[in-house]
Amino acid sequence: MNIDKEIKTELEKETEKLDKILVDNEGLFDLVKGSYQGGLGRWMVAINVVILIVSAVMVWLGYQFFTTDNLEGHTFWGICLLLSVFAQVSMKQWVWMEMGRSSIMREVKRIELEVAKLSARF
Repeated sequence: MNIDKEIKTELEKETEKLDKILVDNEGLFDLVKGSYQGGLGRWMVAINVVILIVSAVMVWLGYQFFTTDNLEGHTFWGICLLLSVFAQVSMKQWVWMEMGRSSIMREVKRIELEVAKLSARF
């Protein structure tokens, strides 16, 4: 029974250490900032500029859709509006995926450092 208690206390100590390491103090703004500092930072800027342009085009297409007076106009402007929505959603999805990728890469680097520290100890 003494060995069981020792194993349990050691596991609890390791769990506390892991909990301290795994605590995620990053907020949304930290994730966004980190994604601009990565290797694809220039692409993030470019895609966000394109997203702003597509947003302006989408507003204009929505205005055209609601102010047209014939069926062909509604069909044309509606399809163009849907295509612009799809373009914007896909670009925003890429931005969010890039933010997640850069966050995961930072975590992998942290784990590599911890493994290097542990291997240096032994």
